[in-house]
Amino acid sequence: MVIYFARLVSFLFNPYFLIIPVPYLLVLRETGDGVIAMQWTLFSLFFLAIVGIAVFVLFKRGYFSDLDISKKEQRPLFFLLVCVFAICYFLGLFYLRGPLVLFISLSGLFFSLLVFSFLVTKVKASIHVATITAMIFSFSVLYGGQFFLLLFLIPLIGWSRIKIHRHTWIEVMVGAVLGIVIPVVMFVVFKVLLHVSL
Repeated sequence: MVIYFARLVSFLFNPYFLIIPVPYLLVLRETGDGVIAMQWTLFSLFFLAIVGIAVFVLFKRGYFSDLDISKKEQRPLFFLLVCVFAICYFLGLFYLRGPLVLFISLSGLFFSLLVFSFLVTKVKASIHVATITAMIFSFSVLYGGQFFLLLFLIPLIGWSRIKIHRHTWIEVMVGAVLGIVIPVVMFVVFKVLLHVSL
């Protein structure tokens, strides 16, 4: 029974699902307009769906052993795939004059890919834990401390990843640390150096 619960937690808090509401929340905060936020969310979800389909196709063809891309030697291909579609997303944002907050978020994604691409040669950090930690930290800064109430999700997701044998506790801890460090770097770069109001 415990293993089934761990699998459910791991599935529900997959980074792919976690980032679905992010464009809406970010654009809504920047513009205050729910319609504009929904338009940019749909635009963002189009690219997210393409990435998901590409991962599924590569999984079916044997390039990925599972949909979580658990094997660290398979992750560089995944990072490359995400990078290609992120560039396409950036070009779309640029052409359509998208909200600044989406450019900032995309910069965070590129920085994350760079960090994870380097680390994958050393350790297989948990992307699940890194994603939820980064989201809770970032939204707590942007929207206020009520998001800190979600802190319990970090150890829960870490436990689930260990329980289903996808990560060790060290890989989970590395993911949690990255989930804090990467947003801090992005906040410093855009808020302090470029004087962007976040």
